[in-house]
Amino acid sequence: MPAEPAVLMAAFPTGAPYRIDQVMAAPGAMTVLFLGQVLAAALLSWCAVSKEGRRLLGLAAAGLLLLQVALFFTLASWGTSDITKLSHFLTFDRSAIKGEPFWLLVAPLIMALPFRMATVHGLVAAGYGAAALGLARSWRAWSWSGWWVLLICCSPLLRGFMQNAHSRQALSTLLLLPVLLWAGRLARVPRVMLVVLPLWGLTCHTTALFTLLLALLPRLPGMGARPMGSGRRLAQGAPWLQNHWRAAPWRVLALGLGGLILVGALAGHWAGELVPMVRAKWDSYGSQQGYANSYPLAAAVGRLQLAMAIGVVLTCQQRGVGLARFLACDRGRQLVLYALVYGLVEGGLALGLVPQITSRLADPAGFFLLIVWLAWLERYRCLWAALPALFVTLDYWLVERLAGSQALHCGSNDTFLCVPDRWPWQVRY
Repeated sequence: MPAEPAVLMAAFPTGAPYRIDQVMAAPGAMTVLFLGQVLAAALLSWCAVSKEGRRLLGLAAAGLLLLQVALFFTLASWGTSDITKLSHFLTFDRSAIKGEPFWLLVAPLIMALPFRMATVHGLVAAGYGAAALGLARSWRAWSWSGWWVLLICCSPLLRGFMQNAHSRQALSTLLLLPVLLWAGRLARVPRVMLVVLPLWGLTCHTTALFTLLLALLPRLPGMGARPMGSGRRLAQGAPWLQNHWRAAPWRVLALGLGGLILVGALAGHWAGELVPMVRAKWDSYGSQQGYANSYPLAAAVGRLQLAMAIGVVLTCQQRGVGLARFLACDRGRQLVLYALVYGLVEGGLALGLVPQITSRLADPAGFFLLIVWLAWLERYRCLWAALPALFVTLDYWLVERLAGSQALHCGSNDTFLCVPDRWPWQVRY
């Protein structure tokens, strides 16, 4: 630990750009690494549909894809503000993560990682990829699993999470995904995951409570399953909680009581720091006019939304789904709900309605929208209808992000895709 933290804090800039050296642009190398992800996804798809049973090769392709995702986002996030700031201050001043106990707990481990918070961000991005693989396996859509990894990890809807390196909020949102899957009856969720992961997520970021409420929206009245006739598919994720309550109510009661005790213990231990931290961040977000981003209003987001809508229209035409049948499907209603939520976020940013706070809700809403959209396509077994969105996503990265990175002024600004110019042990923090 540095002997003079006050001197270091005074020498560190209080606003962007945070780093003026140790970065460089590497558009060629990053493009090759990105194309490696595309090839791994294609290999995974080929292995899944192959009649020769290349299961081990498919698993190797999945592992290679996640490894490349982790490496790509580790290197690409090195020149962003949050990564630079936290990698520097975690050495001697951790006030920026007060109220987020998980990061205080793992701070010593982060200090030992190569590239510190950049590596954490790469692991979080790979976690999103692993979630895509898990959903594909649960929905028996393994041939599309690699493409879903790219659809989620590289989506313009998640630019704040993935490209602006909001790693802490991104991890918190990912850990709350089981709540969405349970609330929307989108997949079976083990009871342990449904308890442990959300509690973990609540310790990762001060916006976790708002994200939790967002994940629970499918439990609103009118959002649940309704009778749909003989054409309705049965694989919806069984209501295990109700069945288990009838079979052994004391177990469910014990589980709920244990969860309440754990939540109470956490709240009692952290309330002294968490509540003031949330209030301080709320005041900060509301007062700092330059904090908000306008990523949800980018042209790439509009193109992706149009491509997703085209996928819905193509599916409706293929399966003969009219408006009444669409709204009679619980996943259809959930899709409309999250599309409206994301639309409200975009409208709030466009009108300047507390954009410092609204912009923070965009990525969780966009992530949940993507998941529900994929679940809707899976319901009607029209996964090929995701191809327009996949094309828009890959085009956005290859043309706009990677090709455009040639013009980055790395070293004079804190920007995504400005990669480290030295090995981890040569970095000065």
